Amino acid sequence: MDDLFEHAMETERDKAINGFYTHFSIFLAVIAGLAIINLIEGAHFWVQWVVLGWGAGIAFHAYKIFIVRPREEHAKHELFKQREERKMAVAAAAAAAAEAAAPAPEPAPADVTDDDPTRRL
Repeated sequence: MDDLFEHAMETERDKAINGFYTHFSIFLAVIAGLAIINLIEGAHFWVQWVVLGWGAGIAFHAYKIFIVRPREEHAKHELFKQREERKMAVAAAAAAAAEAAAPAPEPAPADVTDDDPTRRL
């Protein structure tokens, strides 16, 4: 079950990281195009406002993907491990209680031995 849980987290993580890189590459391509347009027009330099606005969005996206999400995944994984350890402790305690509650086997009588010729097989 633990492997399945980790695999699901990895695929979600991979999708999120790929989404960020797609967002970032589109950002670079559009900014390059806008910079060229701005340089050709030559009126005044306005592309920096687009870079600042969209760049803030990119920075927030990166923060969410590379900082917040790993912390959340780590917390989920730790919670999962604690639950599994708690289940194992409860199962071990139940097994110990069942063993303690079971009657002890009666000892064999002391006067009967395997060498006794009167004992029937």
